[in-house]
Amino acid sequence: MDKFKEKRVTELLKKSPEEGISMAIDIYGPAVKTICTNILSNLEKEDIEEAISDTFFKLWKNIDNFKVNKNKSLKSYIYAIARNTCFDKLRSLNLNSSLFDIDENNLGISVNMKDEYAKIHNEKIIRKTLDKFKEPDRSIFILRFFYFEKVKSIALKLNLDEKKVENILYRSKSKLKEELIKGGIIYEEYSPNVK
Repeated sequence: MDKFKEKRVTELLKKSPEEGISMAIDIYGPAVKTICTNILSNLEKEDIEEAISDTFFKLWKNIDNFKVNKNKSLKSYIYAIARNTCFDKLRSLNLNSSLFDIDENNLGISVNMKDEYAKIHNEKIIRKTLDKFKEPDRSIFILRFFYFEKVKSIALKLNLDEKKVENILYRSKSKLKEELIKGGIIYEEYSPNVK
């Protein structure tokens, strides 16, 4: 069903953009709003609404870059656009986001996300590692780093203690860091001994 919806939205965005955007907003709007609201929580309501609008505009403008039959879902594609749109807005306002952007490196290592091959390779490792996470670890990680939910909100949603959520996030980040070090394209900063 999801694949059918994705195909329909994709086709409409190309043939009848107004209908396509309308359908995309109906299906993905609430999650995009959550992402934008959480990332831009310190900004005005108008800034958040602008980021939401920009997300769907960019989706329409870049729909030809999305391939329905590839591994990535349209949902992931839209959510990535929303995250990047918010981070661009923060950068344009010279604000630093203290939130962990999964495409960057809050893992204590320097991850190469500029080089396109490296980015694809690292994203595969991140996805593969996430697929191995058991519940509730997987949901906690996704809610925190993809939907940017606060720890308190995650704890309430999943009926868990905040401390437990924090511990699971710490363990998950450590595991992801370990997997990226093992197989990812990373650049750990170090000073070799030169004699």
